[in-house]
Amino acid sequence: MVIIATLISAILIIVVVLQFKEKRRVKKERDTQRRKEQRREMIMKTVAGLSAVMMKANTVRTKSQIEIVKNYLDRKMSPTYAKQTLEYLKTYLYDDNLSVNILCLNANRTFKYGNRVQLLNMLMCISTCGKGICRSERELIEKIMRHMRINSIDKENLWTIYRGYIVNDEENLEESLNEKTKNAFKTMELNYNCTLKELKRQWRKLSLKYHPDKYELSDEISKKEATRKMQEIVNAYYFLLNNYFESLEI
Repeated sequence: MVIIATLISAILIIVVVLQFKEKRRVKKERDTQRRKEQRREMIMKTVAGLSAVMMKANTVRTKSQIEIVKNYLDRKMSPTYAKQTLEYLKTYLYDDNLSVNILCLNANRTFKYGNRVQLLNMLMCISTCGKGICRSERELIEKIMRHMRINSIDKENLWTIYRGYIVNDEENLEESLNEKTKNAFKTMELNYNCTLKELKRQWRKLSLKYHPDKYELSDEISKKEATRKMQEIVNAYYFLLNNYFESLEI
């Protein structure tokens, strides 16, 4: 009986130990999977955030910029994660609170050095769209290079590739816009590098200022002028909304 009891106790101990090891293994796998998902999420948000920051550096947003990002994602991610990254990008394009420092810090945590260089190459490619790499874009690129700890040799190699795209002023932003877009900004009393948030705020302000109801007691000339101005504002607002800010079709 003593031997049997001892065997039963030993078996129970073994079972308990095996159960404990299995639970620990499952927990370890779960923790590992969670860390992988968190890292993947950070990678997607970092790529999207830095791409958005670069695209907004001179606000000339074109479909070719999106294609550059898509091509990069197609090489680096599965279709599912590439699609999610583009969704983040679409959101970040209208986020004025993105921190370049934090995005670069996340890149340092999640990207190997070679991958950081490739990411920076993609960002510099984005900056060539339009009339070339303007001063604000050059300053942003240099800032990203510093925070992502790109060494001097790779910096020089990258600038060698893109030096031909550098322009000496930022008048190219105005030159890259057609007359209809320029007139729309003029009507809305906004500069070309305004954000979507600023456009909507100005829309509300001008709508109140020139609303026909405010001129109900005015003379006919004032009424007609207010009506004409209000129609111009409506046309300009929706033109910019549909053709300048949200025509990227991400």
